[in-house]
Amino acid sequence: MQVDKEKIIKGAIIVVLLLIIILLLILGVLSSDFTKLKKYNIANDSPRESVYNRTILSNLSNGMKVSISSENRANLGDFVFNISGDKKLIANIAIKYKPIKDDSSWFSNRDEIEQEILKKGIILRDATINTMLGYSTASANNEKMRQKLKETLNKNLSKSEIEEVYFNEFIIQ
Repeated sequence: MQVDKEKIIKGAIIVVLLLIIILLLILGVLSSDFTKLKKYNIANDSPRESVYNRTILSNLSNGMKVSISSENRANLGDFVFNISGDKKLIANIAIKYKPIKDDSSWFSNRDEIEQEILKKGIILRDATINTMLGYSTASANNEKMRQKLKETLNKNLSKSEIEEVYFNEFIIQ
């Protein structure tokens, strides 16, 4: 008979604990204010918000594209680097390129060179990021750094050669 009383007491304790947990959950849900939750991916955005969001997304993606800006210049896009602690370097970097062999024939390989730069745009951006990560605030815009950047970019090109690296924008925050 002793065994039955222990089982009944243990069962009663478990039931009481479960009831307490359930009541605490109900109390928590009833006292919560779900109106402060942020809603995401709502199909019924206001026209102003959807235009604003599309503008921001297009600006971000356009800033990361490699583009040909003139006959022998390309823009590698916008870069943000963390340098020397909590400071950030924001830069827009462009390059001036030339063909490796000076082909003065009627058939220009200009299109091939432009296609190579556009196809290898991601590789060139990655090489730029890896090169810039080693420089601090004081030396981020010096000639030694530009030379190292040219060498790194030239290792990734086969039909053209980088002549010069330009910083269209250079902001340290």
